[in-house]
Amino acid sequence: MGVWNKALKGIVITSMLGGLMFSNGQGASAENAYTYKDEVSSFSINGSPVRMSGEHVVWRGKGADGSGPGGQIHYGNVKSGLMVAVTDHGRPADTPAIGMNAQGEAIVVWVDRRNYQEGATDMNWDIYSYNVTTNTESKINDTVGQHKAPSIDGNYIVWQTNPSYEMHLYDMESGALTELGNGRNPVIGNGRIVYKGAEDGDLYAYEIAGGSHQKILELPFSQYVERFVFNGEQILWKQKDLDGNSKYTFMDLGESNSQPVDLTEPAKPEAEYKHMSISNGTAVWLEKSGDEVIMKGADLNSGDVFSLGATRPRDFVGFNGNELTLVQDGNLNIRTIIQTEGGSSQPAGNSSNADSDRQSESVVIGPDGGKVAVGESAWLSFEQGTFEAKTRVVLESHSDSDLGTKGKQVKGMTWTGIAWKWTAETELMKPAMLTIALASPLETADLANRTGVYRYDEAEDRWVYAGGTVDAAWQTVDVPVKHPGMYALFTYEPSFTDMNGHWARQEVEVLAARWIVNGMATGNFKPKQSVTRAQFAKMLVEAAGLTEEIRDAGTFKDVPAGHWAAPWVEQAAAAGWIKGYEGGMFKPNAEVTREEMMVMLANAAGLKRDESGNVIADYADSGQVSSWARPSVEAVIRSGIVQGGGGRIHPGDTSTRAEAAAVIYRWLTMKGEVFNG
Repeated sequence: MGVWNKALKGIVITSMLGGLMFSNGQGASAENAYTYKDEVSSFSINGSPVRMSGEHVVWRGKGADGSGPGGQIHYGNVKSGLMVAVTDHGRPADTPAIGMNAQGEAIVVWVDRRNYQEGATDMNWDIYSYNVTTNTESKINDTVGQHKAPSIDGNYIVWQTNPSYEMHLYDMESGALTELGNGRNPVIGNGRIVYKGAEDGDLYAYEIAGGSHQKILELPFSQYVERFVFNGEQILWKQKDLDGNSKYTFMDLGESNSQPVDLTEPAKPEAEYKHMSISNGTAVWLEKSGDEVIMKGADLNSGDVFSLGATRPRDFVGFNGNELTLVQDGNLNIRTIIQTEGGSSQPAGNSSNADSDRQSESVVIGPDGGKVAVGESAWLSFEQGTFEAKTRVVLESHSDSDLGTKGKQVKGMTWTGIAWKWTAETELMKPAMLTIALASPLETADLANRTGVYRYDEAEDRWVYAGGTVDAAWQTVDVPVKHPGMYALFTYEPSFTDMNGHWARQEVEVLAARWIVNGMATGNFKPKQSVTRAQFAKMLVEAAGLTEEIRDAGTFKDVPAGHWAAPWVEQAAAAGWIKGYEGGMFKPNAEVTREEMMVMLANAAGLKRDESGNVIADYADSGQVSSWARPSVEAVIRSGIVQGGGGRIHPGDTSTRAEAAAVIYRWLTMKGEVFNG
């Protein structure tokens, strides 16, 4: 399941530019042409309506065995192929919706008549939810009524009750049920509910965090919003007048002083269709054309309106993120819009920004944590407690051609063409995890070892190494991030004059590419130079990627707050990796001995000590290993991170820069963060 067969449709669609008006009074752009390509999935669906959220899909169809009348709710996962008959009670169920709660679990919501007698004259429905992960079902409403049209986003479910048009908001986390007043067709997204007025044809918004209502669209008495869709930022609606004329209009709530933008001129349609959808950069609706129903698209950046081919209304799904989805011959199909000639020759619908290559996603993250994902290209994961209050986080791609030359870079750095910028409204209490997915795996182990994530420091106008762990498939890069900003993938290939032909050249260059070790101003590395205790502590902290700031410095008397190595020594001490001497001294400038290095390394690597072990007995100088260091020396040698030389351990000898680099390299290899071959 989940394998898409690509078939490029050889159709060129000329944009229809007449009658487009923007809020600033400007007309549409110069004529462009559009094509599209389809990716048809093997995932089959027999039912309607269909709704999607990422890899999760729900629809209304027949019972679990495929028999009986339609009206049961089904769930599927297009990646895993999982299918679940959410309901199979034989009573009517309808209008399924799908969303993700704060824990990242898929939640299905729908209306259900199982609690009411068949053939009864009442029109009552209940609201139900189903957690796919926990396999639990819940009835949400606590009153009898005509509960209709549930919408879900995060931990919240909103719906209306007819005929009074009362709106209800349910918090799945707390179980609180809030009455929101009167309104029609509420839709929730990014902590905001958009709805039609109960007594007029205008649009309103309710901010969940602030608990306030606001009118966002006021129309003359002769006009009204017939129906609308809302994706959390943009609204697309069909606006009608008393003469039966209609037009499509959108508004971006993410912009300051947002205003309506007409996409079409008023006209009487041949037929009425309720289906429409909006992404960050494209709006789509259905129109009658001769004997066919076609999808019309509008580029929200240029104002171009174009055709996207014929479909059946029941097969129209709409945008799943930025992917236009429909059902074709019973299978899910993604239709990618491609702008050519006068445009950018890139898929449309990926951005509300001027850069048509840009993809973005905006999500409100609460104290329980959550995830912001832009398709399968990049995502930010937030643990519980990252934010103290609900915070809007925006993640967007950047492919500006000048990024590769922007900011100060050291010799040997090359931008990969991948960059992501993220913003957050409040401070992070702990790091988030940024994951960047590559279109194809890195070609070699050496390239994987030298690829990392860099943050652009605007104040210093330079790229600062942030870290980056490449997965075993060489196709994703993870990096903990705490400071919002621009993050880009670079490869870094440092070289040192005195490492040519050296036995540790590979180890030194890989660690230098990860900014664990540095060269000298002369361009040399000085591999035979001894390493101090402070220098080795810094290497361990950098290799481990520790990022926590230790505010109360002063663990050791000889490493005050102003000491160059204080940040790293304090982090290593806080982690329990290093201990000082009597009198609260660390001796940062003392050359680290091999047995001291092995004790620090065993602590950092979390190696298991065996007090009764005798792995080092065969080494001629095993008796020279200090008793306090012996369990750690045993553990490190057993792991293979450190190897003796000439049948000896040399526990009291100092370690050179090359030797220290080699043991750190072996540790990272053992962790799966550095690759050989």
